[in-house]
Amino acid sequence: MRLLFFLFIVGMQGVSQAQTYTIQALEALSIKNYPLLKQANILNNTAELNIDNIKKALYPQVSVNGQATYQSDVTSINIPIAGFSPNPLSKDQYRATVDIQQNIYDGGLNKKMQDVVIAGSKVELLKNEVDIYKLRERVTQIYCSILYTNEVVKQIDIINQDLNNALQKVEALLNNGLVFKNNVLQIKAQLLKNGQKKEEALAAKRTLLDAMALLANISISDKAIFELPVVQFDEMKSTASIRPEILLFDAQKNSIETQLALVDVKTNPKLGAFVQTGFGRPALNMLNNDFSWFGIGGLKLQWSLGGYYTAKKEKTILTNQVKLVQNEKETYELNNNIQLKQQLDEINKLEKLLTTDKQIIEIREQIKNTSLVQLNNGVITANDYLKEISEFDLANQAFVQHQTQLIQSKLQYQLIKGKN
Repeated sequence: MRLLFFLFIVGMQGVSQAQTYTIQALEALSIKNYPLLKQANILNNTAELNIDNIKKALYPQVSVNGQATYQSDVTSINIPIAGFSPNPLSKDQYRATVDIQQNIYDGGLNKKMQDVVIAGSKVELLKNEVDIYKLRERVTQIYCSILYTNEVVKQIDIINQDLNNALQKVEALLNNGLVFKNNVLQIKAQLLKNGQKKEEALAAKRTLLDAMALLANISISDKAIFELPVVQFDEMKSTASIRPEILLFDAQKNSIETQLALVDVKTNPKLGAFVQTGFGRPALNMLNNDFSWFGIGGLKLQWSLGGYYTAKKEKTILTNQVKLVQNEKETYELNNNIQLKQQLDEINKLEKLLTTDKQIIEIREQIKNTSLVQLNNGVITANDYLKEISEFDLANQAFVQHQTQLIQSKLQYQLIKGKN
């Protein structure tokens, strides 16, 4: 009694120490470990730097210039004026200046350029989200495959338990000379065959565990427990989330419309102030041949009319691009709705198949149990019993497969519809 209690405690400790995973936890770990997640930070940082550079155009623009020239001729006055004899200008001339320009009104150009960068950055971030969303689909597929292999292994163990039970009884009959040895050998051969199937299933599971471990950047043992996802179908149909592809289409439209607004402001007049100060020979007084300081300041109005020549066509091109994006969005929504309808049909089909699977399993289990009694009484051979075991096994495999497919189909429905 003490030994049984000790074994029970040890077994419970082993269970408690086994790591338990949910699909939500592994999905979160996989996204956190995904390299594209780091790309989002790079995109945000790049957008901030671009916006900062654009804003700096509003700061005073300072330039330092210098020149030294020698010219073949200079301005001179050959008209004799009483009491006035200006010194001739030197043919070598020098000038060093500091120019300061300050934008006063740019017609909204700077603000629109910032808007274009922000809209473009959002498009790139959502492209990133689309790729990350595909990772969720991959995690779902691997997780459901792990659940399936777990059930396959369990089913093999259940069948082997029945076979070992039958083997003991047939061996007893053999010892009493009531059956041929061939009956024992057939059951043993089936046990070995099932052992191979179990090894294949465990190897497939290990491959899946390794793939999941790489995605989530964790170590997953063979004894890890994977919880069965519970998806309430009624709640699932009321999900209000949206696919990132839809958000991407909207962001692309917004980006193009922002560029449309930029075309308009490019043709607006621009007003600025400027100041120039310097030192040179000659300065502003062209009749003074001495080195001297000088300065000049004022306002500058600039209105380039050349933009009007191309603005209309540029806006037409951008408007066509908006229409193309809208067409792509409508096409995507149509295909998405078709996928949702197909997935709903698949879910309904699997639910009906599971109901029938349960009935088939009940019938096959009765036949299997009856066959074991017949085998013990020598009415049927071991080969006949193995056929019934095989049919019972196939019925259970169909149930396990349909059950896993139903879970995956519901999760896939969520993914197709969109989830946060």
